[in-house]
Amino acid sequence: MNDPMNPMQPPQGPVDPMNQSFENNDPMHPVYEETTHLSKLYKIIIGVMGFVIFVLLILLIIFIVKSNDSQARINAAVEKATEKKEKEIRDACELEKKEIRENPWADFKAREDFGTFKFIVPRNWAYYEHFDINANNPYSLYFNPDMVRYDSNENIRETHAALEVTITKKLYAQEVKDLKEKIKNSKDKSATEETVNISNFTGTKFTYKDKDLGRKVGVIILPYRDRAFFIRTDDYDQWNDKYYDKFFKSFAITP
Repeated sequence: MNDPMNPMQPPQGPVDPMNQSFENNDPMHPVYEETTHLSKLYKIIIGVMGFVIFVLLILLIIFIVKSNDSQARINAAVEKATEKKEKEIRDACELEKKEIRENPWADFKAREDFGTFKFIVPRNWAYYEHFDINANNPYSLYFNPDMVRYDSNENIRETHAALEVTITKKLYAQEVKDLKEKIKNSKDKSATEETVNISNFTGTKFTYKDKDLGRKVGVIILPYRDRAFFIRTDDYDQWNDKYYDKFFKSFAITP
């Protein structure tokens, strides 16, 4: 039906849905065109992030290269220091060996509780010193090429060494008598007995086969004030020529 207020409006017929146009010129209802382009801000963010990642990769490569170089320098420095230390140790060992070859003996001074006495011992031997003023053997010294294994049981004496010094509470005459009786009971026909003089002390030297050790031993007993002074070796055949003979002849004992 025509609007009587608008005589210029053309008549409108029925609308064919098949020929209906989608054009919309109504300014009150605009139509926005869809697009797949990224916004400028998004592009800027992506670009900045890519640049940062690129810079970080470069820094990481530089760090790895410098770390490897630093580690190589550290390893070289450690190796150099190790070689230097090893050389110092080798030189010290060679010097010590030379000193031992040139002078294989060293002075040893005993403690002064029983008077001063001194002697010489192999320079590089191990030693153990035992002191107990209340014991039957208040003072003992043991020298051995290897470790000295000390047994504190006085009733069963199991401590033996290549070179030994012992001071006992018994008198010289009693110690000599006891040792002679021990040798007699062992029926060792190869046992020997002789008089020796050491540092102006006249004593007795014995050699005999010790049943417990199963080998020949050497024992020197000296009278020392109101006590007895022993100088022993636990293997006479092995130690006498190179060590024991020179050992007991080196004693300087104060009366």
